Amino acid sequence: MLGVDKSPDEIIFKTIGKHTMASLYTGLKHASLYSKYRPKPSAAVINKILEFLKEKKKASFLSAVDVGCGSGQSTPVLGEYFESVLGCDISEAQVNEARKANTAPNIKYCVADAEHIPVADNSVDLVTCSMAVHWFDFPAFCKEVDRVLKPSGCLAVYARNHGIFLHDDDKIAKKLNETFSSFYCKTLNSTFSMEILRGIYQQELVIPYPEFERHVLYEHKDVPLLELLGLIETFSGYQKYHKEHPNDDILKPFQNEMIQMLGVDKSPDEIIFNTECPIFLLLGRKP
Repeated sequence: MLGVDKSPDEIIFKTIGKHTMASLYTGLKHASLYSKYRPKPSAAVINKILEFLKEKKKASFLSAVDVGCGSGQSTPVLGEYFESVLGCDISEAQVNEARKANTAPNIKYCVADAEHIPVADNSVDLVTCSMAVHWFDFPAFCKEVDRVLKPSGCLAVYARNHGIFLHDDDKIAKKLNETFSSFYCKTLNSTFSMEILRGIYQQELVIPYPEFERHVLYEHKDVPLLELLGLIETFSGYQKYHKEHPNDDILKPFQNEMIQMLGVDKSPDEIIFNTECPIFLLLGRKP
């Protein structure tokens, strides 16, 4: 199902357990940060998913499930197109954050893992998963998706990373990206670097349907420094580091180094970075 001669654990989870890493997302403070700083899906991603779904489903969309919904970044967007949407996540704290922010009567949330989606057989038009499927038992997840999807229903999984920093001065851009990469991969010892995510989504994961597509979309976005720091706090690598070194403020030195590279006399709340973020999107259609 993965298209390679390795188990999901060897490819995705490496030396860490799925549920061990998933536990990093269950804290109340972390869930609140997630709700505040994690980005919503770009319009380009949603449009590509809907276009794929519309190829075989011309009628109105009735139901969708957003698996690994976290604090509800992607789920409300689906609510604009489907009569009913269910967001589910293994973390009760994340689900509670999503419920607090929800004002739409056609959106519900529940605590459930990806391998046990709480809906009936052949009942769903679309299943989505944003920035989470690399934590799942992917073959078991695909089997469960096949159970809940209607004929011609679709599965869409996608992921984004921090992207790259852009600057008019190529030397400054290089320094910014090198500094961030060192902080992310070495200081935080983050498991999922850009290269690993690209490999997982662009090579290793295969949705086991005859109609299967891969896409890479690019989003350009201005990111304030303070928003970037908040986003870093949501990273599993940061959460793990913070638990092991609760008194170590590693964000302040990083912040100062990034400002210094820009060579500008501005306070942190005035700094804005121009970024380009690749988004990896996989689409599959049930026969």
